[in-house]
Amino acid sequence: MNRTSVKSSTAKRNLDQLLEAVNQTHTVIEIIDEQGENDAVLVGLSEWRRIQETLLLEQTGTLAQVRSREKDDSGFTDIDSIDWDAL
Repeated sequence: MNRTSVKSSTAKRNLDQLLEAVNQTHTVIEIIDEQGENDAVLVGLSEWRRIQETLLLEQTGTLAQVRSREKDDSGFTDIDSIDWDAL
């Protein structure tokens, strides 16, 4: 994921262009406050939703289960041990 930084005053002037950039190129824009008090990050909505989904899967332990099963080379997956409601 690409990342770029802009000053907050520049972000205010070019908000439409920045919104287009983050959505078309999946670039992350760091908005840096000139006083250093209110920095922020601008990401596209689809990227934000992907981030939120990944965090949810990590928090619920689902990603850990997936990683474990990926490493299992037995050729067998016990589907009865999967909590389908939690996925």
